[in-house]
Amino acid sequence: MQRIKTFLLKSYHTDSVAFYHELVSLITSMIAATIIAATAKDPMMDVAYPLFIIGAITGSYAYWRRELVWPLVLTTFYLGVNIIGLIVLYS
Repeated sequence: MQRIKTFLLKSYHTDSVAFYHELVSLITSMIAATIIAATAKDPMMDVAYPLFIIGAITGSYAYWRRELVWPLVLTTFYLGVNIIGLIVLYS
C-alpha cells in the first residue's frame, strides 16, 4: 500500500496540473465505458462520446505536459475517432 501512495504522491508532485488532468481523463473515460457496458443492447453513445472526448482532451494535455509521446499519440487518436463517431451519430 505504501508503494501505491508513494507512486501517487510522486506523480502529483512532479506535475500537479497533469495529475488532475489525468484524473479527469480516468474518471470520464471510466464512466463512458460503464455506460456503454450497461446499455450494450442499445448503447447511449450520445452520452458516451462526449465523455470519451473530455477524457481524451484532458489525457492528451496531461501527456503533452509530461512529454509522454506514445500515450499522447494514442489519446489524440481516440479524440479523433470519438469526434468522428459523434459526427456520424448526429448526421
